[in-house]
Amino acid sequence: MSKFFLNNQALNINDFENFRQGVIKLMKIEKKQEHIFYRNETCYELAHFTDKIFPNINDIDTFNIYNFFAKLSPCEVEVQDEETANNYCLSDINGFLGIDFNGQVISTHKKVIDSPTYDKWVSFHQTNFEQLASFIGKSVITKNYEKSYYSLSSEAQISIKEEFEKAQNRNLATRFFPDTKIVKDVSVSKKCTVYELRVYQPVALRVYFNEIGDTVYLVSIEQKSNPDQNEDIKKAEKLLILINP
Repeated sequence: MSKFFLNNQALNINDFENFRQGVIKLMKIEKKQEHIFYRNETCYELAHFTDKIFPNINDIDTFNIYNFFAKLSPCEVEVQDEETANNYCLSDINGFLGIDFNGQVISTHKKVIDSPTYDKWVSFHQTNFEQLASFIGKSVITKNYEKSYYSLSSEAQISIKEEFEKAQNRNLATRFFPDTKIVKDVSVSKKCTVYELRVYQPVALRVYFNEIGDTVYLVSIEQKSNPDQNEDIKKAEKLLILINP
């Protein structure tokens, strides 16, 4: 569970309209289920609450702003800086919600003001595997692939995603359509199509997969130096048939 805390200073801006627009941006964030957005009761001491929101609580726009704050998880500790957040979370994986963080000594990636900055926070803290899965999108990933992936160095893991990105940027018939350079069709029979993603740095790898409709099936990773690559392809074919009969 990752925690995000309302930062009162980043909410305490002079113009109410800018405050309203800023809160609306926070309201539009599609929060992941495993993330918690916190507020401390001191947020209600902000001038915009006492001067604008509470006196006009029956106005629909004003009520929606109040309702957004009210639905945030209450936090008994006033968390306004990274040291307090890290101590509260027992981890430095946390963030802050606000409108204008100008002048605040808070790490840039922890300043969440809208959906794009929230997505950047998520990306910053994703593992290489999570980043790859997020990039690929709809997919089926075998335990065999996952085990091989985690046995690689971080640099090799990153290179797999980079090669998939290169493949997508070719703008061919499908995202990962074969071209013999980055992706090659290495099918050994008519039973199943087998694609091979070619990775050269920092170690020569072959990633076996296929693409059916909008789903990518990742089944195995092998060293190019393996003495019998045909056998690697046959094993990949069997795995693809098993998960997509």
